[in-house]
Amino acid sequence: MKLLKYITIPLFLLSLSACVSSGKYEKALENVDSIRNSLGKTQAEMDKMRKSLKNTQEKLSVSQTEADKMRKSLGSTQVQLSVSQTETDEIRKSLGGTQLQLSVSQTETDEIRKSLGSAQEQLSASQAEIVTLRKIEAETKRRNEIYAQFINRLKSMIDGGQLTVNIDAGRIVINLPDNVLFNSGSTNLNTKGQVALKKIAEVLAQFSDRRFQIEGHTDNVPIKSARFPSNWELSTARAVSVVHLLTEIDVAPENVSAAGFGEFRPRADNKTEEGKKLNRRIEIIMLPNLDILSNELPKITSQ
Repeated sequence: MKLLKYITIPLFLLSLSACVSSGKYEKALENVDSIRNSLGKTQAEMDKMRKSLKNTQEKLSVSQTEADKMRKSLGSTQVQLSVSQTETDEIRKSLGGTQLQLSVSQTETDEIRKSLGSAQEQLSASQAEIVTLRKIEAETKRRNEIYAQFINRLKSMIDGGQLTVNIDAGRIVINLPDNVLFNSGSTNLNTKGQVALKKIAEVLAQFSDRRFQIEGHTDNVPIKSARFPSNWELSTARAVSVVHLLTEIDVAPENVSAAGFGEFRPRADNKTEEGKKLNRRIEIIMLPNLDILSNELPKITSQ
């Protein structure tokens, strides 16, 4: 097409030169040159535009490929996001369950701690009880050993009917009838009574870590005199007389005390003479170790 244009223009000029004057002809040639130049520029611009268009098309093609890749990648990403959302929901659900379990576990832990604290308190109380019981057991064993020694050392007097030795309410009790120690209505120890008490004192003096209480008892026959307005005074005075004699024979004064109960703690029925005779008595009582009871028993927790 370009060749046709180049052939047509000269022919046109030849035909034109035959019809016009030389001035017009030259002017026409100038116009033709101008048109040629313009066509050349236009042609160059069109070639440039074609090249640019080709480049643009190539870029568009590359961009389309990249766009397709991006669409594909985006689709995959959306799928992954969808899967991730599902997984996230599962994780949230699992986390909710875990938090619930943690809450339950915390409650159970608190209960266990509370139960453990209670168990520790009970264990401490039990250990204190065990310690106390062991001390009481040791005290009981020691008391029984002393009781055996009393029986052994005082055997001749026991066999002679001068006294009895027994354990009453956990206490060792040496029981002496008042007629062995005193004459009727008197608080002065007779000779036979002094001899008996000296033998007993020798045994008691060996147990300096023990306390003894001397108790006076009467029958229910009332006594009224200036010195003894009642049986309390008589029983107490007799107990004091025994205390004095015992402390004179190496029994530590701080380990003995005197008490009078009158007729109010009978051992037998006062309706008979035999019963009255049993009730008129002096009892030497070895007291239990009160330190164990006062120091330990209050610590025992009742269950």
